[in-house]
Order: sequence, then C-alpha cells, then structure tokens
Amino acid sequence: MGRISAALCAALLALAPFSARADAQRAAHADAPRPPLRVGTSGDYAPFSSGGQGFDVDAARLVADALGRELVLVPFRWPELSERVMRDDFDLVMSGVTWRPERAVIGRMSLAVAVGGPCWIGPTSPKSVAVNRGGVLESFARAHFPAARIEAVDANQTLPARLARGEVEAIVTDSFELGAFARVGQPTHCEPARDRKVWWVTPAHAAELGPALDPLVRQREPQLAKLREKWFGGPQRQDEADHLVDLVARRFALMPAVGAWKREHERPIEDTAQEARVLEAVRQRAIDLGLDPAALRDLFALEIELSKRIQARAANGDWKPDLDTQLRPKLAELSDRQIESIALAAPIEARALDEATLEPLNELLEPVEVAELAAALSRIR
Repeated sequence: MGRISAALCAALLALAPFSARADAQRAAHADAPRPPLRVGTSGDYAPFSSGGQGFDVDAARLVADALGRELVLVPFRWPELSERVMRDDFDLVMSGVTWRPERAVIGRMSLAVAVGGPCWIGPTSPKSVAVNRGGVLESFARAHFPAARIEAVDANQTLPARLARGEVEAIVTDSFELGAFARVGQPTHCEPARDRKVWWVTPAHAAELGPALDPLVRQREPQLAKLREKWFGGPQRQDEADHLVDLVARRFALMPAVGAWKREHERPIEDTAQEARVLEAVRQRAIDLGLDPAALRDLFALEIELSKRIQARAANGDWKPDLDTQLRPKLAELSDRQIESIALAAPIEARALDEATLEPLNELLEPVEVAELAAALSRIR
C-alpha cells in the first residue's frame, strides 16, 4: 500500500463501513433486529462451493460476521442465476462467480477475490465436449470449440464420469476446479488467468451492501489469503495493484457494448464533450485525494483513447445494453473505484505491474497498449 495523504485518510474514513464511527453506530443500534444475510451458493463448484464447503462458503461467514448478521445459504442453479439475482432471491452471491460485463451492469460486483482461467481435459481439438450449463464456461466451450458437439449438463459434478465412460472426448472446467476433475492419462489445457472471481450484490441491495464489500475485501485479505491456501492448494496474490488493473480491465470490457450502441444509434465514437467532463471530474478528484492531477488526468486520457480503439475494432454482439441507463452509470462507478484504488496503491512500482497482474488487460488490448497503460499507471504519484 502506497502513501496516503491526510485528505485521502479523511475520505476513506468517511467511506469505510467498518471504521470506528460505523462500529459506534452499530453499537448504538445493537438492540435493533438485523435481517439475515442471504448468500446464493451453487453447491456444485469446488473449490468455491461444494457440499456446503468451499472458499466462498468460508468467505461468506467472514462477511456475515463483519456485518453482524446471521448467514443463510440459499441454493441456486447456474442457468437461473441472473434471473434470481434480478428477483432479489439473495442479498449477494458468493459461489465462484466470474466477472463478466453483462453481469456487471446488474447490481454491483466486489473487488476480485481470486483469478483463474478456463481449462479442458481431453485432446486439443475434441469432437464432443461436456460442460456445466448456464455459466461462463459454457460460453467459452461454444466459442472455443465451434465444430464440436457441446453437451451442456445441469449436474456439474458428473463431468469427470462422463469423460471416463467415453460419452464425450473432453470436459471443460477451470484452473480452480481442475484438481478435482483431472484424470491420470488425460491431457489438460488451460487458457491465461483472466477470469476474476467476485461477490455479486443484487440490485435491491447494491446501494447499501455494494460499497461495503471493497473495504471488507481489503481489510480481510489476511484471512482470504489463508482461505486461498486452504481451498486452492497454494497462494494467490491479490494486492492493490491487482485490484487497480482489474478495475481498469472492467471499464475496457464494457467498451464493445458502448461501441455497438453508438453504431446502432448512429452516434460517433468520439464524444469530446463527455470526454472533457470526465477528465475535469478526474482532475478535481485527484486534488481532493492529494494525487498528482496532471498524471491522473493523463492516465484517464489514455484510457479514453484506448476505449475508443476498442469500440472501433470490436464486433457487435447479442448483448445490447442501453448507454445512458446501464453503461454510463456503471462506467462512472468503476471510475470512482479506480481512483480510490489508485490513491491506495500510489506510487506504484513498475515491478508490481508484472505479467500476471496485467493479464486481464490482454483480452482487449494489444501488447504495446498494455505497456503504454502500465507506464502511465507507474507515473501516478
């Protein structure tokens, strides 16, 4: 964690729900009944949630304890998850949920608590593939193996048996679940670790609970690190530089949808008035937090330029959110969270921006663009 100015300390104390002031407020209302914390869990995804155990099951206990609420685990099936999030069947979901742009505009997603990538067990180019239905891995399987027969199954834990019986040539999993699924004599293949695992707050609770999770993730990092060791079989770093790059990558991941909306509505990619408003707000925020306003403005100017490039070269997809009601509010939220992360991380040493930390940016940026962005981040003071 880098230097923190007096102004930043005051700002973070005002924001942090677990500060001494918040503790005093909770003590003053100790007699008031608090509703249980309803946490969605799939129960079929080791090592996050399987048979009532896992990383996110243990983490849910940490969150409930920090909030002073009783924990209630609510089961769900992956194909129904988005619908149930919208229906307010939970307060939040903690079950190895992967951050994706189409999910991110619904409610609010925490800082990343783990990072991994999709894998498959079987030949390099299988003719038939089984995968869990309704999640990010099904989308990966269909995109990565367009010529294969895809068998989407509801019982994720049956995948290894289907492979062993020869019903399919390969099964899709990820780097977390691989240890539970791998079989002797079967080759394994993994993509780069770009998938960030998060906790998903439902829309009805996003304003109240959502902002509480970022400081909680930071404050409980020692406990979360121990849980990663326990459930993932080894350490996995999640420091402020990792959070910062992740938040930048999230903004870029929304840009293909922004570009698609602009093309559909015959709007130019460049919006100089909006860009000027964003950059002025960034400059003012830098002053408030004791950061170098010129360096922070330069960073966001670069992000805007890279965002326009992504919009221009991205193909239109099936997901078509509205720019004004869905995308811009989420982009504004991510900008605020990014600036808070910069204030905590600055000054960022170049060695902190290593290959693993920068990997999420490679999904949409060229290598030279990643290097340019890393250099701009390291200039923040």
